[in-house]
Amino acid sequence: MELLLQMNFNCFLLIIQFFMFPICFGRLEEDTSYNNTTNEVCDFNKCFHKSVDFCPSAESPCRCHQLPKCRRAVVCCNVNSFQMKEGLACANVSDGIVEALHIRNATLDELNVSLPIWKRLRYMTISDGNIRSVIGEFSKLTFMSCLNLSSNSISKFDERSLVMLYNLSYLDLSNNNLTEIPRFKKEGPVTLDISHNDFIQCNSVTETLKRAELFFNNGNKTTCTAPKTFDWFNSTEHVPLIQMKGLQELNDECSRLKYNCSCAPLRLDIIIGTGSIFAIEVNCSNRGLTKLPSVLPPNTVSLNVRNNNITSLEAINNNPSYSHLRQLYADNNKIDSVLPLEGSDFLYQFITLNLTSNKIKSIPIYMFSNALDRNRFSRFVFLGFNYVHCDCYTAKVLKVSMKFPFQTNESPS
Repeated sequence: MELLLQMNFNCFLLIIQFFMFPICFGRLEEDTSYNNTTNEVCDFNKCFHKSVDFCPSAESPCRCHQLPKCRRAVVCCNVNSFQMKEGLACANVSDGIVEALHIRNATLDELNVSLPIWKRLRYMTISDGNIRSVIGEFSKLTFMSCLNLSSNSISKFDERSLVMLYNLSYLDLSNNNLTEIPRFKKEGPVTLDISHNDFIQCNSVTETLKRAELFFNNGNKTTCTAPKTFDWFNSTEHVPLIQMKGLQELNDECSRLKYNCSCAPLRLDIIIGTGSIFAIEVNCSNRGLTKLPSVLPPNTVSLNVRNNNITSLEAINNNPSYSHLRQLYADNNKIDSVLPLEGSDFLYQFITLNLTSNKIKSIPIYMFSNALDRNRFSRFVFLGFNYVHCDCYTAKVLKVSMKFPFQTNESPS
């Protein structure tokens, strides 16, 4: 009797196990693998990037195929425009199930991003190919959060190709031939990789740096091209991203100065052994100032304080922040003397000194003669519309010894 009860109880347990935990046969196990949604199986990191080992076999009539263990991912290889279109169709990319796509070695005159086939992709990589330009515009409702178009020799994007990618969080445009960074969504955090674009212009990088929540991948391998001009020498120089960031931070810092001045790069100075640095132009004109700024940003070579109420040049003398100053535009102020310049670094290295329309009454000949003998640059001094008291000898000595345009005759003497 006990044996019979035990057998019935065991049968009861088997029935319960059958309904609660069905036996997994081979086909069901395969479906589970296909439908696995974990990143570990589908590997959607870095915009979904697969090696050539994942390409369709050479015998395959379709140049694209879904990965064996992830229905949501497709890899295409070695395609032209026609083969890519046919391959994406036979891999069912447009059915809404595929979320990740990697196209390797595509040869295209133009990549059209307006095609509806891209709309449901979340991760898209087209790499290691030959693509001349990107045309069209991703549609507004495209899901894409990660876009990798690296290593394709792309030189141009249409104006609005990427602006509608509102979910974009990672954009890789490295190893191309871009001269400008294409526009992309205005708000939200974005990680950008523009490394190894040898022709990208620094003014484009400057504009991009103005946006908030921007992060760079491979920033230590990112440079831009800027004009470098010093006297007669003109060429181009690759400027590291860290210097561009420093320049942007300088602009932000300059805008917060007490005098609310503006800063801008004037040129790129190439210094042997130390690399390149930006020479800065500071504009404090029309600010109602009564004195010169007490501190200038590092490497300021040009200062514009026109149309203020400044009375003295005292701040220039023995001030380390003025040590690189070469150009001073202080016309239309209330400056009454140039004596504070005596012994200053500026007097021995200046290129332009504009003190037109001030209240200067005398010019010490000895001070300018000694300084200009040691100044190797071409000098320009403007002193017109000042009430300078001088005789013919003084005017003659100044004109001959200085060898630059010297204007005093426009004012009473």
